[in-house]
Order: sequence, then structure tokens, then C-alpha cells
Amino acid sequence: MATIHRNGHPHLTPNWYRYDGKVLTFVTRKDRLKYLNLQRDNRISVCIYDPPVASNYVVISGTATCDDQDIWDEARRIIARYRAPDQVDDYLVRWKTEPRVLITGPRSALRPGHPGDGKRVEHSPRRP
Repeated sequence: MATIHRNGHPHLTPNWYRYDGKVLTFVTRKDRLKYLNLQRDNRISVCIYDPPVASNYVVISGTATCDDQDIWDEARRIIARYRAPDQVDDYLVRWKTEPRVLITGPRSALRPGHPGDGKRVEHSPRRP
């Protein structure tokens, strides 16, 4: 995930995420720089690739929204992508003790392939 630092430089972080075919979601803490950056400037870019071939990727850029209400169902789905089923509940319990927020977006994606091909796909934001 790339956000814009207050000095104008990109701020890049790896993140757990979920993409349902239309909406990209992340959960982070409110004390993380990426969240603070998005509060000031909600522009975001994400590059997701399918290992092991680095040329299998998609770049998604646009604006993001942050919400701290009713985030736990989506948080569970995100955790479940990265942890064994018997670990999901423990992660969720811990996350609920932290100041967490759901980041939704961005809206458009550059289709997989060559980064300069200019093919863009628009998505409407919605929360599953």
C-alpha cells in the first residue's frame, strides 16, 4: 500500500488485504502512519502480484475511505486469508483490543499486464 507522507514522498507498507472482485479492504491501527496519511490525503495505490511471476500483477489507485464502525466481519475475512482456521478467533480477539479501522478502496485498477498499457477498470465502492 502506498500513501502520501506529509513531506510529499510515498509511504509504502505491506498489508494483509481482501479483494472480493470489486472492493479492496484492509484493516490497520489508527496509530499507524498509513492511517494518519489517509486522514490528511486519501489517495492510495496498491500493487498486488501473484508469485512467483512478478509480471502477474495489478495496480489499483484512487481514493480510500476509513471506517471504525462495524468492521469485525470484514476483519475476520481478512485474517482468514492469512492464518489457519484455528488461529482466526485469537487474532480477532486481539485486534478488538486495539484501535482498528477498516480501509476501503481504491476504486480503479490498471489491468494485469504491462504497466504502461493504460487499460483502466473502474469499480464502485461497496462493503460486502
